[in-house]
Amino acid sequence: MKSIKVLAIDGGGIRGIIPAIILAELQKRLGKNLDKAFDLIAGTSTGGIIALGIGTAANSGQPYTPDELLNLYVENGPTIFKKNILTPEKELLLPKYSPDGLEKVLAEFFQTTEFGSALTPLLISSYDLQGQIPFFFKSHRIARDPSYNWNVTNIARATSAAPTYFPPLHLIRGSADYALVDGGVFVNNPSMAAYAEARNLYPDAADFVVVSVGTGDRQDRIKYAQAKDWGLVGWAKQIVPVFMDSVSESVDYEMSLMPGCSYHRLQVENLQAQEADMDDVTAANLTNLQSTAKQYVADQAEELDAICSELNEGRGSDMPGIGR
Repeated sequence: MKSIKVLAIDGGGIRGIIPAIILAELQKRLGKNLDKAFDLIAGTSTGGIIALGIGTAANSGQPYTPDELLNLYVENGPTIFKKNILTPEKELLLPKYSPDGLEKVLAEFFQTTEFGSALTPLLISSYDLQGQIPFFFKSHRIARDPSYNWNVTNIARATSAAPTYFPPLHLIRGSADYALVDGGVFVNNPSMAAYAEARNLYPDAADFVVVSVGTGDRQDRIKYAQAKDWGLVGWAKQIVPVFMDSVSESVDYEMSLMPGCSYHRLQVENLQAQEADMDDVTAANLTNLQSTAKQYVADQAEELDAICSELNEGRGSDMPGIGR
């Protein structure tokens, strides 16, 4: 019996450039759209946007290609993370950025696409502040609960509402009332959540292949002397990258130990400090991120070959007896 194929994409703001380039190479090698290669696609934050782009019919009835998603970041990054002279002072008391630029870009990109247009099961993470619980958007839930057919623009906005960067999304559906923030607060690397969801979605499957694509491992180590006197203000600038990185790395460890699972982690390990910020949209950094990702793809040719070899056997959910 074929294995179930799962794709999981990390959060990381503008560093979404990295998984976009890695996935473009993967799609090129496979010779088919990624929704045809995976039984489940999961994403958090910027990875959630990518997952929605490659996994729904948002592009005039077709999915976007990873190359088109790369252009989304390169062309619209400065609009999403728009700074002004008041930004440094503002971020101490308010979200660093207005959501207007992000919402404008997402609305133009996804337009009126509904979640029900998902081309393969999608799992997009967010966190509900009002309920104090993880909130997962699941496209495969729509079949039994049509009210779950959310607007994709809203899902993308919810999953990318990074604390301190953007305000939460207030989402109301009937009697349900949510205050949603970036899923990176608990599952920045969504591999484990995706694996658990795939096991639930395909209970008859015995073997799983999980391809996890990161946005780069930051190298800006924080020394004791720097952190020992931090209070609220000191931690405010560091807490988001610290908890997002720690969550990603712990999931990476856990997934490597899962039985019956072939786990592949595609992660740039030497991301330099100047590339690490989630919101550095200077022309130089946009170029650096692309160069770093392209070099990583070239260096990981053998690993990409191994992944494609497993994916080329086809989706497990196409087998009789396995389905949603």
